[in-house]
Amino acid sequence: MLSPQVLAKADESAVLEPDRLVVTTVSRRKEIPLAVVREVHREDDTTLRVTLTDGTDHRIHGGNATATTLFHDALTAALPEERDPAGSALVTVEDEHGVRTWWLIAGGAAFAGLYIAYVWWTAVAHGGTMAFIAFFAAFGTLIGLGSVVGAVGTVTDRVVLARRGVTVVATAKYFPNGKKSDYYQFTDTHGNEYSQEARNRPTRHIHVVYDPQRPNRHAPRAPLVVVVLKNGFGMLGALALLALGLWGVLAPYL
Repeated sequence: MLSPQVLAKADESAVLEPDRLVVTTVSRRKEIPLAVVREVHREDDTTLRVTLTDGTDHRIHGGNATATTLFHDALTAALPEERDPAGSALVTVEDEHGVRTWWLIAGGAAFAGLYIAYVWWTAVAHGGTMAFIAFFAAFGTLIGLGSVVGAVGTVTDRVVLARRGVTVVATAKYFPNGKKSDYYQFTDTHGNEYSQEARNRPTRHIHVVYDPQRPNRHAPRAPLVVVVLKNGFGMLGALALLALGLWGVLAPYL
């Protein structure tokens, strides 16, 4: 089964589902049944005009010409032979409560401004060498903080799985060309399917431990010593990176 095609640009995306076209932005979700689409025109390299049976036009935008061409062909081929003259009357529009782009831009601009001000102040007060150290140390601190958070999450998952985890057999997934992927599929006690990434595993089956209370928390089964060493060194590395970054940030003021 082929995955639904998506035409996306910036915060807008159009998904071609079996019986409808779903256009989503940060503030609105619009569903257009394919039965009310009369035709699809190519306005330019990255813009499609969808004309409904009542003459109303809707425009969707793509990120590049190739994606727009393929989406145009797929949408045209998916249109049913019999059309519904109701047109816009069957189009549904709902408000979306996603993250506003301007909030992201404002947050990024504020962070960049504070970062530049911090480096500039360090240069003025402590010289160019300290400013150079501070420039890279701030990034190191952020990366180290993210690494520590990730390591804590991994350790927490492993502790929970050790306490109440259920072990099942997961079967390797294969690409249509017969090549084995890095993912294994398993089913929980409720019949829900999940995928577990396990690179460099040559076997067709592996053992996966999952949390019955939160089945999306799972990991490949491994010997205790391997789990302890892997997560222990991961945590130490994350803490070392965070400490190094903090030292660089605070060094000019110590």
